[in-house]
Amino acid sequence: MPRLHPFLTIAAVLAIAGSSLGCANLLTARSIQTFADSLAEKDLENLKLKTSSEFDQKALRTADALDDIKILNLPTGKVSVASVEEISETEKHVTVEVGERKKEVLYKLVREPGSRKWLVDDIYLQQKKPGMDEPITKSVTETMDLLLTVREFLDSWQTGGRDDVLAVTTSEFHGLLADLSPTHLLQLTTHVVGKSSARGSFRPEARMEDDRAVVLLPRKGGTLIVELTLNDSDWLVSDVAIESHDDDQQVRSAKRVARILKTTSEFLASYEANDQQQLQSWCTVDFYRNSVSVADLSSAPLPTGRLLTSPYKLRVHEENADLVIDIDDATYMITLAEPTSDGTKAGGKPYQVSEVTLYEADGKQVKRLSAVFTTQAMVQIFAQAYVTGDLDRLKQASTSDFTQLAWDQLDAELLASLPLNEFENVPPNIVATQFRGPLTEVTVTQGTRALTYILRESRGRMAVDDVLLPVSQRPTSMKQNLQAIIPVYAMARAIHANDLVTVRRSSSSDLDRLVWQPLGEIPNIGFNLVDHLTTPITSIALTEDRAELVLGDDNWGARCTLLRGEDHFVVDDVRVIAGPSESQQADLKTAGRLNVAQNLAE
Repeated sequence: MPRLHPFLTIAAVLAIAGSSLGCANLLTARSIQTFADSLAEKDLENLKLKTSSEFDQKALRTADALDDIKILNLPTGKVSVASVEEISETEKHVTVEVGERKKEVLYKLVREPGSRKWLVDDIYLQQKKPGMDEPITKSVTETMDLLLTVREFLDSWQTGGRDDVLAVTTSEFHGLLADLSPTHLLQLTTHVVGKSSARGSFRPEARMEDDRAVVLLPRKGGTLIVELTLNDSDWLVSDVAIESHDDDQQVRSAKRVARILKTTSEFLASYEANDQQQLQSWCTVDFYRNSVSVADLSSAPLPTGRLLTSPYKLRVHEENADLVIDIDDATYMITLAEPTSDGTKAGGKPYQVSEVTLYEADGKQVKRLSAVFTTQAMVQIFAQAYVTGDLDRLKQASTSDFTQLAWDQLDAELLASLPLNEFENVPPNIVATQFRGPLTEVTVTQGTRALTYILRESRGRMAVDDVLLPVSQRPTSMKQNLQAIIPVYAMARAIHANDLVTVRRSSSSDLDRLVWQPLGEIPNIGFNLVDHLTTPITSIALTEDRAELVLGDDNWGARCTLLRGEDHFVVDDVRVIAGPSESQQADLKTAGRLNVAQNLAE
């Protein structure tokens, strides 16, 4: 058997190896070139045959894929292999030079299972942006997967159903959107992405970093900003924003809007169900504690169904937001507070309702729920305090003016003796509430009588400023009645106790000078002053600086004249009546002067 020369044997092996390597490079170059040709010819079906299932699923899964891949500006032209790195028997990285400018592109190829055919699995492009020292490498499959996800997001939000809208979002965003009413969800998605098809102009700018990405899409009058998060191997939308010169179009965060709408929806549902436990979660501490928790919600019903099915307007401020909804001739404004500055909070409830305001009659009638509920509570507190003689609570439930004119002028004992029988010892039943600018009028039935409580803001809260009484021949104002009654009853009690100091304090300077000072005691004028001064009231006539109080009738009683003192009325004279004739009547001043004269004569 002939022997081969060693040199010839090695040469033959090298020749065969070189031939094999050249053949391999040729097959590699051909795989890449046919891919590039199919891409240039927009032959999607043939392109799919040249790519792996991973590339197909991520970069070619939609009919718009070839339009979107052009956005990446892949270099075109003749392909020549510059280098090949064998990663494994089924994977290689091939650096090619493309076109006349020999633009370098890195292809990742994988072997088709059960075949010697190589398929494109990914493409890596290097881009150097201004201000960057080193170029960045972008994966075509990852970038295309992101862009196609944005396409699918736009399609879903523009033309898809509720499930389609939710399917493209992260679990947190999904949870917020899922709780919105169909009307509010549709309005939000339409506002964010518009009504036109996503298949129109699509010129995105994508920025990716690890598992997060932001895609900017130019739109009429501004920019749509889509934030995405990589969940396992899928991109999902985590938030959307609109930057616009038009304030009505601007949306700082669709997630924030969804939180506001979710809080509103939950609050309204809890309100309608009178679920105090849930209401506490969806209201601010002050709104719940001072208003909702002490209120009869049925007295101020909200049209929950219509509020959730009517279009809204949203005004987002630095720390709160106003959700405005028009229903017929009324406008409801739900004000929500944001406890944290970054819009996040454990439990996903950063916004809480702090007020609900109803505007009626073209805005002339303004009704705030806090005022309604505080008003109701104050009416109940005031009524209970009056019939039980709780002077401290009366002062707490009254305005400063009411307190100064009435409650500061008496004590609990005197309060219990006042003859205002219009107040029955039963809880008031609220019939109607009217808001008239700074005043709130609450009409109630209290036992057998109808009363109207007048409330206004005092010391930062609503308080009772007056009560209108069902009376005749005297003012309907409780405040005016008390201004005339308290000095007379204070004098009667002081006379009964022989308390000259209080008698003088309840008297005008003229009465004091003519009677009390010179006598130094309470004179005997032939009548029981206490009995006459506590006779049932017949009439009261009141002006700015004078009051006439009639007690009893022409046969028994008294007629009291009062003058305005420094801050309240004081008794100037009393005509005591024990019968119709002059001999059965006496004036306090006249009788007092007679007593003084008699004392001097003695």
